[in-house]
Amino acid sequence: MWKENALKRLKGSGYKLTPQRLKLVEILDRIGSEHPSLKKVLGEIREEFPTMSFSTLYSNVLTLKELGLLELFSLDGETRVELNTKPHINLISGGKVIDLNDPEIIERIREKTGRNVRLVNVVLD
Repeated sequence: MWKENALKRLKGSGYKLTPQRLKLVEILDRIGSEHPSLKKVLGEIREEFPTMSFSTLYSNVLTLKELGLLELFSLDGETRVELNTKPHINLISGGKVIDLNDPEIIERIREKTGRNVRLVNVVLD
């Protein structure tokens, strides 16, 4: 579902579906729920496109972000990809990230801060 939406939005916004961009979308669709680092995503892309640079990956990821298809967050000094763009909580433990969708908690945070909530990262011991 995410992949189809991403391809439709890219095409509708006038972006060419280059082989590298298609591979990025395919990889994110496959491993996006793991909240992969950009380093991991680049490693996966380089299996098929060994000369792809980090800057090319990053510019494509920023395009997907601008289209509202993903968010980025930092964890342990690495930029991670978040495909769930609805307000939610990331529970982080031992490098693993699990999405928690709890509208009541999100609403309480919004009430306390007076700001809209997009993403909350909670680090667990």
